[in-house]
Amino acid sequence: DGTKPVPNMEFWETMLKAYNQEVDPTYKFDAVVPPTEGYRHDENGPPPYYAKLSPGKGRGLFASRDIQKGEIVHNGTTSDVIFPNDTSWKRFMFALPRKMACDQWEWTFTQQFEEGGPMKIVSSLNIAILMNEGDKAKDVNVEPQDGNGAPSDYSSVFYALRDIKKDEEILMNYAAYDTDYNAAGIGAQSQTWVIELVETCLNSLGWRKIGATLGLGR
Repeated sequence: DGTKPVPNMEFWETMLKAYNQEVDPTYKFDAVVPPTEGYRHDENGPPPYYAKLSPGKGRGLFASRDIQKGEIVHNGTTSDVIFPNDTSWKRFMFALPRKMACDQWEWTFTQQFEEGGPMKIVSSLNIAILMNEGDKAKDVNVEPQDGNGAPSDYSSVFYALRDIKKDEEILMNYAAYDTDYNAAGIGAQSQTWVIELVETCLNSLGWRKIGATLGLGR
């Protein structure tokens, strides 16, 4: 939705409050880098991108400086939050205001972190989650790689595939991760709940009421 504004600090603080309440009471934002700028990427501060509206894509990430090929652009090991199970994610979702929950639904993905490992539910509580997908393969300029520089869907560290100019949009390929909502417990096993969520996002149905009915709200 190209009309949605880039989230402000109040937005992220609401997300954090819900996450602390339902998932992990010890999680805190970085004391140096606010979520409106990302997270502490390295000793220089935030990652080399900023958020703004992207024509035809909605909210997106853009290079804040020239980035060299092979440089780490995004480090999910520092940025991402991993939900311990599907119930904690569902409770988190219903602790959010409806429109915010609809955003979070779009921002939730699943990932395995090692071969044969469990499929985890993953998101980010900062602007890193706004990274868009390239419309064509040639548009993609970052990808997750392992320590040897090979593409890896087990990795959360994104490297620049080529030189990226300042103010150019940072674009990935969403297919880099083998998303499997069923394996993570939020797909077919929760089919009724997912249908309720989608209908609510589309039709503005009673959000808290649905959560209470499913035993997932407060």
